[in-house]
Amino acid sequence: EGAKVELSNLEKTKTYQGTVARVNGSIDATTQTITAFVDVEHEDLKEGMYLEANLDAEKVEDAIEIDRNLLLDSQEIYVVKDSLLDVIPVKPAHFSDRTVVLKNVPNGTIILRKPVPGAYAGMQVKAATTDTAE
Repeated sequence: EGAKVELSNLEKTKTYQGTVARVNGSIDATTQTITAFVDVEHEDLKEGMYLEANLDAEKVEDAIEIDRNLLLDSQEIYVVKDSLLDVIPVKPAHFSDRTVVLKNVPNGTIILRKPVPGAYAGMQVKAATTDTAE
């Protein structure tokens, strides 16, 4: 937020300067993108016009987005290993109001879908195997 942005009309004949006003931290799972809102004012611009913008953004490889309430002490999450809960360290890359993007979670790791009351490392659990089970 606050970063300067160069925008152009769709014909690429005019450019404008804007400022990032806010960023929606939720990642669109389909496009792997986020929404950014840019403030731009110019006498040529009218409401409803479309502009193109190029933003400098951090690319996070091998990342996963989970609910923030699954994060323990801002740096760990519960995972399931051999029907037991375990705790692994994680590196948060980005926080939004409801979610967090984590780096370095090994591929294939089984992560809790929702918090388990009274959870502790070593607790025996049964991982759900279908999308409808919780």
